[in-house]
Amino acid sequence: MGSAVASLIDSSSAISSWIAVGALALVALVGIVHLWRTNARIAQRTQILEVELAERRRIEAQLEAVQAELEERVRERTRSLEARNRELSQLRLTLETANQRLRRLVIIDALTGVANRRHFDRELERELRRSRRDELPLSLIFLDLDEFKKFNDTYGHARGDEVLRNVARTLNETFRRAGDFVARYGGEEFAIVLPGLDARRAALYAERLRRRIWQEAIAFEAVTNGRVTISAGVSTITPPMLATADELLRAADQALYRAKCLGRNQIASAPVVPVSAVDASKAAS
Repeated sequence: MGSAVASLIDSSSAISSWIAVGALALVALVGIVHLWRTNARIAQRTQILEVELAERRRIEAQLEAVQAELEERVRERTRSLEARNRELSQLRLTLETANQRLRRLVIIDALTGVANRRHFDRELERELRRSRRDELPLSLIFLDLDEFKKFNDTYGHARGDEVLRNVARTLNETFRRAGDFVARYGGEEFAIVLPGLDARRAALYAERLRRRIWQEAIAFEAVTNGRVTISAGVSTITPPMLATADELLRAADQALYRAKCLGRNQIASAPVVPVSAVDASKAAS
């Protein structure tokens, strides 16, 4: 009986051992299955991540291509705008140049390069207002070339135009103070506005000009002295005298007529007589 019990015990131990082994095997199997599943999930997740990464790289490549295209478009647009700006700048410069030429044509005598009659009228009015405001004298020299029609008939208008340009140049060289204003009044007539000069000094300037023209000895064989000469009339407004531009011009023209009557190549002066003074004189008489 003892041996039977021992055999039974040995059998139970063997069964327990097999059960333990089976349990371990089962645990191992479960672990292997779990590990396989985990690896499968990891592989699946890795594959998904690789797909996502590939897609992301594809999208990034597309974005880079789009960005590069946009940058190229921006550069092209920038170059186009820069070219347009240069074109506009050139057009603006051309327009400003044309406007300057137009303004010059409006105020400058095309033949002689000095101011024209229209500009002279505006400048004289402006200087008259300044003379009244600052209580300073204002003188005007009105001159023309003696027997210039005969000169043109003798030498032709081309030669006459050359003489007019020469006289204009001499005027600019003679009257160089700030404020002195030289203009071609019309034909062979010129006018010079002299702000701040009294009648005596204005007459001296006119005489200096007459001598310079004489010394240039421009040949004119059809007249007695054999050269081109000028005659000039001088008029002056001295504060508190009030006179208009027409009255100042009329006095200078009368002085010029007197110089002609004295034999030409002369300087003469005449007082400015305001219309108000003439009306008062008539009323008194």
